[in-house]
Amino acid sequence: MLLYLDFNGYRFFDNTKISFCADARIKRLLSNSEFIDGRNVLKTIGLYGANNSGKSNIYDLFVILKQVLLGKEVIFNNPIFDDYPKINISLIFNNLNGNGWYKYEFIFDNDIRSYEYEAFSLITFYNGGSMLKKAIFEKDIVNKKLLIKDEDYSDVLSIIPSKFPLLYSIKLDEGKLNYLRKYLIDMQLFGNSIETIQMFNIPMDNTLNAMKSDNEEKKKFINEFVKKADISINSFKYDDKSQYKLENKNISELALQYLTINPDIFKFITIYDNKPVPSLIFDSTGTKKIEAIASYVYDALKLGKLLVIDEIDNGLHYKLTRSLISIFNNMINKSGQLFFITHDLLLIDSKTLMRKDQIYLIDRNEKKATVKSLKDFPVDEGGPREVSDFIKQYNRGGFGNVPNPNFIAPILEILNGQD
Repeated sequence: MLLYLDFNGYRFFDNTKISFCADARIKRLLSNSEFIDGRNVLKTIGLYGANNSGKSNIYDLFVILKQVLLGKEVIFNNPIFDDYPKINISLIFNNLNGNGWYKYEFIFDNDIRSYEYEAFSLITFYNGGSMLKKAIFEKDIVNKKLLIKDEDYSDVLSIIPSKFPLLYSIKLDEGKLNYLRKYLIDMQLFGNSIETIQMFNIPMDNTLNAMKSDNEEKKKFINEFVKKADISINSFKYDDKSQYKLENKNISELALQYLTINPDIFKFITIYDNKPVPSLIFDSTGTKKIEAIASYVYDALKLGKLLVIDEIDNGLHYKLTRSLISIFNNMINKSGQLFFITHDLLLIDSKTLMRKDQIYLIDRNEKKATVKSLKDFPVDEGGPREVSDFIKQYNRGGFGNVPNPNFIAPILEILNGQD
């Protein structure tokens, strides 16, 4: 589970924190958090903001972060936009495997694509709110320092590559540093627990693999998930004997028409009133999204993953997205987390769905973007007392810039110019 994500210098963001740590001052919707190793951890966070405010950049950050944790080569910023050359990232996570909380922090030099600084620590939280930090390693290229536990390895720092994280750059199979392997494994476990999907371009592969597998529980979950989301579906399944073939003219979505599609996807069968039909051709776009996302939801809840969804409301009815969020907030969920990006105010304006510490707002001026939790807008400074007060104050501009389009004026000017 993710507890904190701090970043500075990433694209057009300065000193930004996204915290899954539940605010102890908020006493409502207690099931929206779970107590893990000394901390109450939020199960969901929703990010709201106007178009082009930078929301998808936050989604991209989770994509890049996963690559970092898995030892992949990364690029954070684009020099064409005069982005910062150095990015500072810090996160605290827990794999729920008994090893507790870890803090991993690094400075990445985007110009030369190398890790200038790294630190990895064990974190213990106490009931009184205090925190104990025990360093595992610290690598500092600028100050030519490498400390692993209590030993100084600075003399070999120059021969250790910095293109990848330290745990991927030194041999851990044998020898004196073999004990570091367990930290690499935990780093990889958390990296693999991050799943990122965009609702406007969600792949079916994950659901396809699930429906072809021997995991009957997962297949049952997907079938029930799809059925409950649609008032007319009797069943959803994978039929290996299906003979339907790809014909572009039968697919309504242009994006699907021009993609290379796994032929097995046409073996998805939806049953309407006891009549089986090929799902990809006959199901609505929204239903296809539900079919695709079902497997990700199962994995997040069952395996304790962090599911990051860009534009969660894209193509879905408000009640569907609201129910999706409710699954994660439910007290039965003990380990799955959801970070979603949305345009739909109704999803976060509810006394029964989200707490103030679960709602984040993004605002952007010409050069910078800021991300702030709704709980950080004090009532005495105009912040809402309840989440249900949010829409009114948001539309008044109480939390940042609000779109105020006037399409009538240019239309009238164009039309009048034709006279």
